[in-house]
Amino acid sequence: MEINISFKKIIEITEGSFIGNAKDSEYKQNNEGVNKKEVLISTITIDSRTSKKADLYIAIEGKNYDGNQFTKEALNNGAKFAIISDPKFQSDKTILVDSGELALAKIALYLREQINPKVIAITGSNGKTSTKEILVSIMNNFLNQNQLLFTEGNLNNEIGLPLTLLKLKHTHTHSVLELGMNHSGEIARLTKISKPNIGLITNIGEAHIQNFKSKDNIAEAKKELLYNSDQLETCILPRDDDYYQFLAKDLKNLKQITFGFTKKATINCELIDEKTITIFTPDGKFNTKINLLGKHNIQNILSACACSYALGIPIKIMKKGIQAIKPFPGRLENMINSKGINIINDTYNANPSSMREAIDVLAHKKGIKILVIGDMAELGNETNKYHKELGDYIKASNIDFTFAVGRHTKITMQQLGKDDLWFDSKEALVNMLLKIIKPKSTILVKGSRYMKMEDVVNKIIL
Repeated sequence: MEINISFKKIIEITEGSFIGNAKDSEYKQNNEGVNKKEVLISTITIDSRTSKKADLYIAIEGKNYDGNQFTKEALNNGAKFAIISDPKFQSDKTILVDSGELALAKIALYLREQINPKVIAITGSNGKTSTKEILVSIMNNFLNQNQLLFTEGNLNNEIGLPLTLLKLKHTHTHSVLELGMNHSGEIARLTKISKPNIGLITNIGEAHIQNFKSKDNIAEAKKELLYNSDQLETCILPRDDDYYQFLAKDLKNLKQITFGFTKKATINCELIDEKTITIFTPDGKFNTKINLLGKHNIQNILSACACSYALGIPIKIMKKGIQAIKPFPGRLENMINSKGINIINDTYNANPSSMREAIDVLAHKKGIKILVIGDMAELGNETNKYHKELGDYIKASNIDFTFAVGRHTKITMQQLGKDDLWFDSKEALVNMLLKIIKPKSTILVKGSRYMKMEDVVNKIIL
């Protein structure tokens, strides 16, 4: 990541992160000595193992590790300087700060302000990554290759977002950033770092509800995106969502664009068949083929089109980008095994709303429909309630067989009266599943990340 900032400037940027009384601290004297050196910092890392390729190492204190303990290793590996938060590791090559994470954020914010791309920030309980990928596909047909920076993988938290911004170059005119959260206040902090011009909220669901009192609190936390950027010009909101009125309330001086199936939405659509939709925008309508399963993915497409409309992207470019999208690994990914069995791999993660969406997809398939589920995580005191409701939803759906593994899905299967199809291991589940699979079956596999339900997919895809 070529950033080209003088080390003197790095010290100025992180000054607000200094510990205690800077005048009296011994490290301040060391900093004054370093301060005179016009050393250029072009690469930054938080991983001491990659410091051979970096000029500056930033020590991050995590839950399971302390980056300060690797400072000496980083400097020995070739880093010119290090930012640390533990005085035990202080030397003439370090800056001592209260928080390496805060220092990282301040450097990222400095770059964002200096390069000043048009920033689109995406948050929501579900669909963040899919919406981002669809939008990037559209924008790649609108911009030159070196003009767009976007979140890669799951770098959407208070470490990942700054690391993404450190990749900003002067050629970048636009940036698409995914903002994730587990607790109240996180979206506000990420918004203050990224300073979006356009803010998109995909939906309000139950993801991470164990850290909140209710969905109302989740909605409040997501809405932090709309209050914490002095650069925000446009907000994009889900018109069909139960929380739309709450999200749209009291947004002065912001242009509002909405998306959804209702004709009240700025960007809406009509379903032509299972693989074709007509999308309506204020600039005109267009028909497009879709390669993604599920009604929620159509919502993701519409939200990406709403961002595109806000950016002034022509509808012919939107269509081209949408049709280029292929299913994302582990997200309703359609697969066929050697025996011609259709397997839908939706193992990336799970929460109550995404479970219902996946069941709806499976219910509309032809032939024998088999659902394989693992536990849903991060539901707190409502865990039993949501797993019981999952059983009710499955019971009301057109599903032929349900197999389950995990402590909490036992409640689901009791609700279905199918205790014999609950298993205490994935191995036992697969053994029984393989015995009943018949041609023209469709198997959908889903569970929360910690359940690693892809183990089941890997066994039955052969």
